[in-house]
Amino acid sequence: NVSVETIRRDLRILDYQGFVKRKYGGAVKAAEKAQEIPYTDRLVQYKQEKEAIAKKAAKLLREGDSLFIDGKTSALTFARHIPEHLELSVVTNSIHVANELIQHKPACEVFLTGGEVNSDGLMTGPKFHQGLRDFHVDKAFFSAIAVNETGCYYTRTEPQQLARILKEISKELVLLADSSKINKIALLYGLGIDDLNVIVTDEEVPENFAYSIESTASELIIAPLQQDDDSS
Repeated sequence: NVSVETIRRDLRILDYQGFVKRKYGGAVKAAEKAQEIPYTDRLVQYKQEKEAIAKKAAKLLREGDSLFIDGKTSALTFARHIPEHLELSVVTNSIHVANELIQHKPACEVFLTGGEVNSDGLMTGPKFHQGLRDFHVDKAFFSAIAVNETGCYYTRTEPQQLARILKEISKELVLLADSSKINKIALLYGLGIDDLNVIVTDEEVPENFAYSIESTASELIIAPLQQDDDSS
């Protein structure tokens, strides 16, 4: 027995507080704990959000940059949006990212780290960790399974350890995280929020998270889901 505007207002408040996530026509309960999803499923999930994030993140690149790009689906989408003319040195632990760059980004110099290859096409294990420490890059583009006002989280030790090594070898850490990962938590703590120089997400990011980032050392970049090629 309330008006539509009252319902919309209440849903906005609940979304801001992180209790629900607004959807077209209503809202759904916000899941607090993140869950690991198979790689092939992640390739098609939140595709529009990942495309918007990738376009926005690509604008952070400068001629001559050295990069690390991880092998998560958000980073693979980002690799596809690297401008073809940019001369970059790219280190990756993903055979998929390496192949994308070799095939379609001729100006990029590509380094694929050693290690044991897992089912997602990612290099893993002690040899990978040791080899990665031989590099020093300007910017690292990577992801996490969950992000909240305290930092980023993982469900497995391998990506958790990768995030911590990236902190050692990178001047700037850029986290790519679609809004479905925001205000979530997982078993393993990766990096603190102040360790992240930039967080790139989409316009569905909860308002309370965006507000909390304002008092941290991190910069939050929000990508519109529909943007023109000339938009910044």
